Amino acid sequence: MSEVLDKLSELEARVAVLKDWKQKYEEAERQWREEKKRLEDKLANAEKLSQGLRDFLGVGQSVASPSQSKEVSLTHKELVVNLTHEEKELNMTTSTVNGKILYCALTELPKEGFSEVELSDVLKEHGWNVPHNTLAPNLGGLARDGTLVRVEGSKPMKYRLPRKVKLNVRLMELAKG
Repeated sequence: MSEVLDKLSELEARVAVLKDWKQKYEEAERQWREEKKRLEDKLANAEKLSQGLRDFLGVGQSVASPSQSKEVSLTHKELVVNLTHEEKELNMTTSTVNGKILYCALTELPKEGFSEVELSDVLKEHGWNVPHNTLAPNLGGLARDGTLVRVEGSKPMKYRLPRKVKLNVRLMELAKG
């Protein structure tokens, strides 16, 4: 009798495992069907888009022979652009780092371009010791603003004054006392 109970217990355990497998299989099959439906919907949308593009571009349509052609009217619309130019005036002084950079660029550095090291050397000649960690971001900011232009392809990076910007330097005399 205990053998029968053991066999029955073993069969019940197998049935439980099979039911669990069946449940997992049905869940996987349901997910697969949902994924299949989603992919079929995407394919249908892609086919509609493809057909719409073919229709729009005229792909696959026959070309009319000259005897079948019809007159086509074309309308041309002109693009009108109204541009207003305003001069922007920047007043700088050598009491700021940007003012010192522009003063040196205008008065002493080569017009075709100068490096940060060349600029630093000229600044030092004026007694303006501007550290690299201040000079580099200021040069970048002036280039972003259009006050300086980066010289493309230069190694090390060089900067120059823009050719079509009006720049003036006004020297002020200090009162002698």
